[in-house]
Amino acid sequence: MSATSAQPRRRGPRSDTQRNDALILQTAARVLAEDPRATLQRIADEAGVVRLTIYRRYRNRDALRRAIFETAAVEAKSVVTDALDRNLDPLTALRALIVEMAAIIQRYPLLAVATDWQPLPADIHRPAPPPASRSMHQAVFALVKRGQRDGVLRADLPPELLPQAITGTLHIVTRFARSFGADPSTLGTQVADLLLDGFANRSARSSTVE
Repeated sequence: MSATSAQPRRRGPRSDTQRNDALILQTAARVLAEDPRATLQRIADEAGVVRLTIYRRYRNRDALRRAIFETAAVEAKSVVTDALDRNLDPLTALRALIVEMAAIIQRYPLLAVATDWQPLPADIHRPAPPPASRSMHQAVFALVKRGQRDGVLRADLPPELLPQAITGTLHIVTRFARSFGADPSTLGTQVADLLLDGFANRSARSSTVE
């Protein structure tokens, strides 16, 4: 058998593993949102995989929860990175981030009932957030600071406020969206309008319209 013919079979398992992992995390995020004490066996059953598939990667529920928040943070930060690569202005970049974060919370419902990706630096008893969560918050904070320096975001508000307002508002709105009949596909856009209209520099916005 040639090396060339063997290559597709070497790539296949890795693709299957990635698909299984995405399925496990999304299933776990849904199940743990419904029942925080759900067993790994239940998660495996609902994901349609054997329990050993989960145990090979995640030792317990806490490890699984941490992986969910880490994955969500990586996905959110990629939006900021893409915006910076495309040199988008801060308001456009933040709008894209909010819309994507709303979609991420819908993919991982656990995020709507927990606050692990919203670290509280002053709480010394709180477990340290995963590296990707810290990195994501730092990237968003830097984006807000840039918007304030450029004059498109209000400088009279602390820059830490907007990242916390984004995660907090999405946390609450997504959790209760179904009760007030919100359209999941437009939820991120509506939250972006709500937050950015309040944080945008009014004089800068007026000059843009003129």
